[in-house]
Amino acid sequence: MLLPLLGVFLLLFFACGESKPIETNERSSKQTENQLPSFRILILGDSLTEGYGVSENEAYPSLLEEKLNKELSPKTKLRYKIVNGGISGATTSGGVSRIEWFLQSQPDYLLVALGGNDGLRGIPVEEMKKNIDRILQAARQSEIPTMLAGMKIPPNYGPEYSVAFAKVFEDLAEEHEVPLIPFLLEGVGGNPKLNLPDRIHPNALGHRTLCQTVYKSLVANLN
Repeated sequence: MLLPLLGVFLLLFFACGESKPIETNERSSKQTENQLPSFRILILGDSLTEGYGVSENEAYPSLLEEKLNKELSPKTKLRYKIVNGGISGATTSGGVSRIEWFLQSQPDYLLVALGGNDGLRGIPVEEMKKNIDRILQAARQSEIPTMLAGMKIPPNYGPEYSVAFAKVFEDLAEEHEVPLIPFLLEGVGGNPKLNLPDRIHPNALGHRTLCQTVYKSLVANLN
């Protein structure tokens, strides 16, 4: 009887002994991740950023945070946090009224992703340009590095307005010397497979493409 009992004891001993290093490694990994300096990226946007029609985890800001921490964090030794400043229906004038409040939290980087609702409402491009200009000026005064996301609108708004609308983002990026994402909805806009039935807002699959677009531009300018 002693030999079988001794065998059971040894098995339990070694089994318990082997589990401790695994737990320690997992705990150590989590502690190391939490100890990394944080890098906060504020996205000032509208319903596209808020994630209208999809869950919070499916929206591109959440996907972007996950991707940055998985792929870029090991290289930069930073823990990335995306601050979702998206509000459905927001226009560039709304962005002007909110930017000072958001900048009080002192983000490390700002992505301005506004303008789509201005276009849908037919707001004069000069008015939109002045609003985005004020947002970029506020970021510069607070010494916050900034990126601008460009938008486009369908040609049924008139070719003149559509061309002038898209050019606003190019001109502002050049004037303020900030990087530009040429079109936030690149590959998504107009594609029924990547949009909700309203044909305006991306579905979950569309947000994945959006995430990839933003990620590529961020990586090129954060390294």
